[in-house]
Order: sequence, then structure tokens, then C-alpha cells
Amino acid sequence: MNEAAAKALVGRTGWLAAQPVWLRDAVLAGSRLRGYEADQFTFHAGDEPGGMYGVVDGGVGILVPSGGQDLALCHVMRRGTWFGYGPVLSVGGRRKMTFKAVEKSHLLHLPLHELTAIGTGRPEFFRSLAALHDMTFMMSAVRVVGDLLIRSGEKRIAAVLARIAKREPDEADQQPWPVRLSQADIGLMSNSSRDRVNRALAKFVKAGWITTDFKMVEVKQLSELERFALE
Repeated sequence: MNEAAAKALVGRTGWLAAQPVWLRDAVLAGSRLRGYEADQFTFHAGDEPGGMYGVVDGGVGILVPSGGQDLALCHVMRRGTWFGYGPVLSVGGRRKMTFKAVEKSHLLHLPLHELTAIGTGRPEFFRSLAALHDMTFMMSAVRVVGDLLIRSGEKRIAAVLARIAKREPDEADQQPWPVRLSQADIGLMSNSSRDRVNRALAKFVKAGWITTDFKMVEVKQLSELERFALE
């Protein structure tokens, strides 16, 4: 993955694709491509303010406190999703959330000084970031809660797999993303026991909806998983 190709992909996907040309060009011009290995953190809650990140490929997990001080994976962000802009929306604020690559990933990083320079004299930029917050994190929270409210454990598991494998509707390639998660991760995300996750995955494999390997799920029939989750 080279930087020019990464910028072309992200520039036509998700939030950035819907922005005015001047804003899109400024964000892409100031961004630099970074690679992350699986389980590598981008930053932790409480870290000093920094720049924002846009997902190019792979996936970045949102980690939230669960059961005291433990952090649990609740969602995986895919291509076109941007995060890390919180400190510029709350002056003097530190990082409020923790993010890590759940698989080998490429991200565009817009440093903090570039981020603030783009917004100088352009209040509409910060309004766009506030709208991005609603689009990304508020909607993600609604989807996570909605999945957890499903009564059937099997259907919760199907809903989680479908949610984190699905691509943005404006992407040309609509093949689902591979899902690199352990059974323990899937259990946490769906509030299900490991035994229930194991049985559900075996059922989905038998139906031809997914294939599995070590810490990897390939979704073959996304529409079937979604249909099953909503029955």
C-alpha cells in the first residue's frame, strides 16, 4: 500500500468523501500513511492530545471499560472511518478513548498541528468534525447497543459478525471484510459464553455463511447473517 493509493481510497469513502473539496484536499495533503500490526495500539485514554486517524484497510477496535478497569472490544472501524479528533473539540482535553489495530492495518495520520491549521479561520471545519462524531461514534454506539438487546445469543453473534464485516455502502468492493477476532472477543462483543460462540460459529459454518480459521472468520454470505440476526 503506497500513500497515494491510500489517499485515493479514503478520499472517496465515508466521511471524507462527503466533504467540500477544499476540506478533503487539505486533510489528505496533511496526512501521512502509517502501518500498524495486529494488537498495536494507536493511543490510550489519558494520553496527550494528538492528531486524527483515518482507516485505510484492516480494522481498528474501539476499547471501552468493562468490569472495573478491564478494557473490552466493542466495535471495529473500517475504511473511511476517522477518529482521534476529540482533543480539538474540547480545548485542553486529553485522549478520552483507547484504540488498537485488531489486524494488520494501514491508517492515514493527520498530525495535531496540521489539524489545527486546517481549522484556523474555518469554523465550518470544526462543525464538520462535530458531525463526524455523531456519525461515527453515536451511530456505532446505537448499533452496539441494538445488537446487545437481541435476546437470542446466536442472533447476537450473527449481528456482531455482520456489523464488523460489512463495508461502507459507497465502496466499490462489497466483499465483506475478514474478521480477525478470537472466540473470547466475539463472546465479549455479543455478551455470550465461549461455548455458545463455538456452537454458533459451527452452525454458521455448516450453513455456508462463514468459514473459520485461527482467530479469523471469513463471511461468505453477509445477507444471510443479517437476515438471521433480524428474524
